[in-house]
Amino acid sequence: MRKWLTYIRNHHQDILRILILFAAILLITFRYTQYGSYQYDYEQGRPWAYKDITAAASFPILKSEEELQSEREAAEASVRSYYVWRDAVVDMVRVNFEKSYDAELQKAAMPRSDQYLRDSIRSRQLGLRIIDRIYEKGIINPAPEHAQQLSRLKINLVHGNEVKEVPASDLYTAPQAMAFVDSQLSRAPEGFRPILRSTVKRSLQANIEYDSSTTGQVLRQQLRQISRFRGAVQKDEIIIRHGEIVTPEKYRKLESLRIYTESQYGERNRLLISLGYFIITALLLTIFGFFVFNFESDVFRSTRKLLFILVLIVGFELLVSWAARAEIPSYYVIPFCIVPIILRTFFGTRLSLYAHLVTVLLAGFFLPVGIEYIALNLVAGMVAIFTNMKVHYWSQFFVSIAMIFITYVIGFLGISLVQEGSLAQLQWLDIGWLTINVFLTLLAYPLIPIFEKLFGYVSDITLMELGDLNKPLIKDLQIKAPGTFQHSLQVANLAEAAASEIGANALLVKVGALYHDIGKMKNPVYFIENQSTRYNPHDNLPFEESARIIISHVPEGVEMAKKHNLPDIIIDFIRTHHGSSRVEYFYRSYIKNFPEADVDENKFRYPGPLPFSKETAIVMMADTIEAASRSLKEPTEALLNELVDKLIWSKVEQGQLINADISFREVETVKEIFKKMLKSIYHVRIEYPDK
Repeated sequence: MRKWLTYIRNHHQDILRILILFAAILLITFRYTQYGSYQYDYEQGRPWAYKDITAAASFPILKSEEELQSEREAAEASVRSYYVWRDAVVDMVRVNFEKSYDAELQKAAMPRSDQYLRDSIRSRQLGLRIIDRIYEKGIINPAPEHAQQLSRLKINLVHGNEVKEVPASDLYTAPQAMAFVDSQLSRAPEGFRPILRSTVKRSLQANIEYDSSTTGQVLRQQLRQISRFRGAVQKDEIIIRHGEIVTPEKYRKLESLRIYTESQYGERNRLLISLGYFIITALLLTIFGFFVFNFESDVFRSTRKLLFILVLIVGFELLVSWAARAEIPSYYVIPFCIVPIILRTFFGTRLSLYAHLVTVLLAGFFLPVGIEYIALNLVAGMVAIFTNMKVHYWSQFFVSIAMIFITYVIGFLGISLVQEGSLAQLQWLDIGWLTINVFLTLLAYPLIPIFEKLFGYVSDITLMELGDLNKPLIKDLQIKAPGTFQHSLQVANLAEAAASEIGANALLVKVGALYHDIGKMKNPVYFIENQSTRYNPHDNLPFEESARIIISHVPEGVEMAKKHNLPDIIIDFIRTHHGSSRVEYFYRSYIKNFPEADVDENKFRYPGPLPFSKETAIVMMADTIEAASRSLKEPTEALLNELVDKLIWSKVEQGQLINADISFREVETVKEIFKKMLKSIYHVRIEYPDK
């Protein structure tokens, strides 16, 4: 047990990376298992690209959605709406009329006489007869959807236990009932007509109401009786042959076969299918892991980098499976080029190409697509990678996008010619989907700065922006420490040339060199390149204090860089450009002036860390060479060669480059570049040997 714990403690980072890889496998497997497993991709009007399909068992043929919709509409049209007759409403109308009529009579200013009594009774009876005649037909309160079609609508009228079919035009609407009242008022005594009119109209109410519950129930019964199938495919019947055009009829059979096949999966079959998905995913991602381990070891050793790559691949596969479940109109709309564009920005060509291969193959295994779909996206991804190799400006991205689109169109035309032998049957709609695909690919570019923030990476575009001499921090350096600014420019030029020669990141080196000495802005006059007079403030300071001020420009530069939100990869150049070397001038001066005293070497030594990459090592060497070359009063080719050899060999002897992944051959190449550049800077003529 103790051995296991010791092993886990010593290899916990490796175990963590394996667990991340395993989690990625499980996520992809689970998502695609949820999606399904039908293996054919087909569209109406296109040739069948697979082998002949024969029915292994009989199964019903599904109706198309258009057929089902047509039958649903016919069923809805055949179901008559139900309305209910309310007797209680009629009784209430009569009672309300009589109460209202009596109240109005009492308020009326008419002389009371025998004639008044006879006319009032006659008017009351007329009002009741009008009400009775109206409710012989009834007043309908139509549903909103029926209001415009009452003249031709027939309804099922429920009255008690009786249901009868009635034309809606035989019934009164509220306006029609009011009009009938007006037509009958001439039979009433003249003085009572206004009272009779207002009280009857005020009392009338609709007594025929729409019964949505019964209507809906009958409609649902009708819809349930609609069959989803028409006919059947018999066992051993040939459904479609290789090369046949997928007609609407054959498309229905193929769709029916797909649904029937998926419905037949039992629990045991589903587990086996999930196991198959797991094996395919594990195989591809494990091979990818071995590739990264063997050919991109620095990426594999970084848990953050490996996590970033797997998050991108898994996230895209989840997006693809979601698109499949959502039944998008065409798989050609899926922008596979997003993954290689983002990875190419941070990790280079080889890794992004392999990651793209894995991404497309994973999707191709699980989606019902043909080999031509996989091939087309692989080629488009290659073009995306190769056209983004030196993208330093946003405008260049659009050139890359244009090349991706051209590749898609040419590839699609070629596939169409192979499949159909003619452009007459070209699916122009798919060209439209590919156009949308390319526009979606543009999302890769706003995603790049998001990933920069999340995972702490820096893209070439960001480096180009940081290298702009008008950036606030560089402008401050130019104003506050002009000598240091000129020194930084020369270091940047030397380092960039050397980095280009040995295959390091030249742009990163250039930008890192521009910022490496920003800490000198705190006390610029204490650095010789900024001293414009003969006055030197170090003349009045103890050697230890002078060394402290010189050394402090490193931590102060780190602090400034963090305050201005410079990326960590740039701050690394500030931390490491002196490594753990000594401030040699003040160290030797102290020993010379105090030969008997014990010297604390740490007071004269930079805190480090040592350079840990080719790029930081190059900047350290360039910084040392450029500063020392300024001390040569009359530089010659021999003096410059000797200076470069001496100083770089000194760095090697002191172990300052021990952590950097730079070889002796590369160090020699860097030396030769420095010598060549310094000769150019100081206009040294080449010394030709005497004949």
